[in-house]
Amino acid sequence: MCHQSQCVSSCNPPCPSGQTCIEGRRCDYPPPIVGGQPVFEPPLPMAKAFEARNFFMMGFHLGFSGSVDIDATTAPLDSTIGFNLRGDVPLERYLLLGPLVQFGAWRPDGSPPSNWNYYIDADLYIRGRIPISTDSTKFQLWAGVPIGFTVDLLGQEASASGFGIGWNVGVLTGGAVHFTPNFGMFAELGWMQHRISHAGQIGEDLDFRLAQGNFNVGIVLKD
Repeated sequence: MCHQSQCVSSCNPPCPSGQTCIEGRRCDYPPPIVGGQPVFEPPLPMAKAFEARNFFMMGFHLGFSGSVDIDATTAPLDSTIGFNLRGDVPLERYLLLGPLVQFGAWRPDGSPPSNWNYYIDADLYIRGRIPISTDSTKFQLWAGVPIGFTVDLLGQEASASGFGIGWNVGVLTGGAVHFTPNFGMFAELGWMQHRISHAGQIGEDLDFRLAQGNFNVGIVLKD
């Protein structure tokens, strides 16, 4: 190509001896001539930029000791343990949106310990993030809000119906280190609350509210 009245290679750095620049994107040996016309192979697909990739994450979920309100009666809440799965879809360079599914086992803190209760969250997780790229490693830092529906199942000793429904919301901050294009690790810290309605033994509605700090840690896989 002509640049400032000089002939320069379209590829940068210039192609080695014996090769030619094809479509300004790659170096290769000159194509064969068929019928007086050069025959070019289709160009190699270009890899997605780091900030445009989708990712899938699997993590261990820990809820720190907090409080549980049952119809305005407050009691201490034991630690919650579980796991979560989520997917990332970049809407913009600095904005992510994706599903979050989370399982947790919870119970009031008392002696003797009560049976475990179990919830499943189905959320949309929106996050503002900062992608950081270096020659060897990629990073992401983010802060976001998961919000969605909750299904709850109480233990056998509960004084309410076993099945309940409600909603949840939280605020989480964290980040990920991507060691390769297909593998990395992430960690998050924040707070979440669950509000769930169960039917009492005589048919009345009992409102449960779980509030506790949260910690998530796990692995990142390319979608």
